[in-house]
Amino acid sequence: MAAIESCCDTVMAPVRTYSTNKEVTLLDRKLGMLYFAITSIVMSYVIGVRLYYEKGYKAVEFSNGVVGIKLEGTGYTKTKGLIEPADIASLVKVGPEGDALFLPTRWVTWTEQRRGNCTNADEPCSADSDCRREPPLAPGKCEGQLCERYQWCSPGSNGQYTGATAPHDPFSAQHAAALEAVGETVLQEIGQIDKVELEVVLTGVVGFQQLSSVELSTENGKARVRWTLAQVLQRAGMGQDVAQTDGGVLSLLLFWDCPNLFAPADCLPNLQVTQLAPGVPFYVQWANYYRRAADPSIEYRDLHQARGLRLLVRSKAMGAQVDIQMIMLQIFVMLALMPIASMLADTIMQYLFAERRHYREYKVEESPDFSDVRAKVEQLEKQSKSKGTKQAEYA
Repeated sequence: MAAIESCCDTVMAPVRTYSTNKEVTLLDRKLGMLYFAITSIVMSYVIGVRLYYEKGYKAVEFSNGVVGIKLEGTGYTKTKGLIEPADIASLVKVGPEGDALFLPTRWVTWTEQRRGNCTNADEPCSADSDCRREPPLAPGKCEGQLCERYQWCSPGSNGQYTGATAPHDPFSAQHAAALEAVGETVLQEIGQIDKVELEVVLTGVVGFQQLSSVELSTENGKARVRWTLAQVLQRAGMGQDVAQTDGGVLSLLLFWDCPNLFAPADCLPNLQVTQLAPGVPFYVQWANYYRRAADPSIEYRDLHQARGLRLLVRSKAMGAQVDIQMIMLQIFVMLALMPIASMLADTIMQYLFAERRHYREYKVEESPDFSDVRAKVEQLEKQSKSKGTKQAEYA
């Protein structure tokens, strides 16, 4: 029975007892000011930085939307001094895309090309040994300091298909003579702010999945959807000369900044333009194929080579609203940081202050040496056990 009671007392001991830390109050003006300063820094960080500056009381969600682009307006081009009007149908010669658009700013067209053996403008030579022999395309012949090849040939001045074909990049410096001979077309006045003939029109929509069911759209009548081409180039930091001569790739971001999703009417998009790979020209070529009724067995093509602006568009939004969970999170952060003030104050008090030895004496209390008492108790237990054994033997 005594064994059972002893077992129960052991099990219930944690329930019937309570341990707490000993607190020592030190009266010191410098120490009190130090603790107050550290506490003020912690409070200032939570309230000033996390709540006010970072707006930590709001939940934030980033979302990607869908956006389309098209070009509207008119312009004009110049070919060998001849000025011609240019509308969208004549400018956007590559097929339309949902999230991209190519606007040629200078291009050249090689008409009535057909298959045959002619010299290649990109393979100069001085002898047959300089030309690759790869039948049936390359016979390894050098004609007029150019290697001959089976390819799409352009008609010469005499109408015969024996001259050089179109170079791979006619806008490079080494092909300036060929470019001048065939004549290039250049889009004029694409970077002047006072010219509004060409405009970029963006149509986009974006929604949020977690914070709100609000859907933002450019069709609400408040969002700006039109920007002149000059404004787009200005935001990208690209000059008119560079855009006209080399072209480039521009990333157009329709960014919606919504600091309060409870008032979605105030969320209006902003256009951000970034030039990708500055200094690298953007080059495109395409061809139109056809046959003539006089000889349908021969296939012809018109080769178009162009440099211009490649416009890539995307839509992105950042939405925020007051959230009770974020508020509770900031409160817990503040409570978790408060012990740092006591820890730093204790550390400075014990190791840096001039009176650190006295502080340690009050903070740390050393107990008497219980080694002798423990040895005496063990000796009495042995004597009691030995006496019990003798009584059992006697019984």
